[in-house]
Amino acid sequence: MISTRNTIAGTDAVADAARAIPHEIYLGPDGDAVEPVISRSTTWRHLRSLDLRPNQRVLMIGTGSGYAAALIAHIVGPGGRILTIDNDHALTTRACDLFAAHGHRATAATGNPLNGHPGGGPYDRIFVPGTPASIPAAWIDQLARGGVLVTGAVVSDLPGADAVAHITKTPADGLVATVHADRYPLIEPPVVPAHVVTVTAVDDFRYWLASASDDYQTVTDYLRTVRAGTLEAWPVGPSEFLDFKHWLLARRPRGLFTAVTEHGEGIGIGDRAPSTFGLATRSDGPPEVAMVTPTHVVADPPLSLTRARLLDLIADWRAEGARATHELDAVVLHDSDAYRVRLDD
Repeated sequence: MISTRNTIAGTDAVADAARAIPHEIYLGPDGDAVEPVISRSTTWRHLRSLDLRPNQRVLMIGTGSGYAAALIAHIVGPGGRILTIDNDHALTTRACDLFAAHGHRATAATGNPLNGHPGGGPYDRIFVPGTPASIPAAWIDQLARGGVLVTGAVVSDLPGADAVAHITKTPADGLVATVHADRYPLIEPPVVPAHVVTVTAVDDFRYWLASASDDYQTVTDYLRTVRAGTLEAWPVGPSEFLDFKHWLLARRPRGLFTAVTEHGEGIGIGDRAPSTFGLATRSDGPPEVAMVTPTHVVADPPLSLTRARLLDLIADWRAEGARATHELDAVVLHDSDAYRVRLDD
């Protein structure tokens, strides 16, 4: 196997660790090679966002191959501690064997990751390369004051609205969050609240549309209509799609929906056209929808007022400097035994 020890640029602690620890030690071949859920470059980027330092106590939710934990162990040094928690005993056993074989000061324990590991806390850093339905209170409780939690987070009540949250616990036990336009795999299915209606295409269950509308028939009509929509290239590159999507989730325009159709993942708005020419109300006419995907605007009818309204929203976003996700306001809400991150305009 060709070594990739020197594929990371930089002179920071993460780059030093990546050069010191060949990733193939943890990714195989040993008969039990583990396919990483996120790329090495993503791991490096988010370890950098943790601002790891010597002597810190770190908890990682999910063991995976053990590679990320080994990097963390190298950075925090002999005075620090890195513990991973995973419900897969085979993964934790494999990782522990590899840690011992290569002299990496990391530990893997078997347990429920959603409960964290209170015996080793409080932690200066908690790293969760996955997205839970909501952030367990246990993770926040086990975070030290001044500590940082990096985790996937559901940032809206609408399905498909996940990102990566960077949460800092203040000295007064407050929580300050910044959201980034990255994604981690789902740890558990998100809970869709009762006020959100989700419909699935009867001919293909892969396709769905979700809206806060309380009218099931309207949401059903939106899905049918957007699937038949006309495509046109939109003036934003694929890399900016998530930034605009998150801005739209924060703005919450009338008729907002998320969807997955033949046209791809999308976010858009829907309405109903007047049923009579010149009638002011837009409540009982045929549906109008306009949706943005990473590559297109999808609209039906192709020249509707709803399409024009979506293009106006794109123009507003551009006028604000095409704000990136991390430039949006984010709030952390305490909800019973969990926390939620929401974007605000």
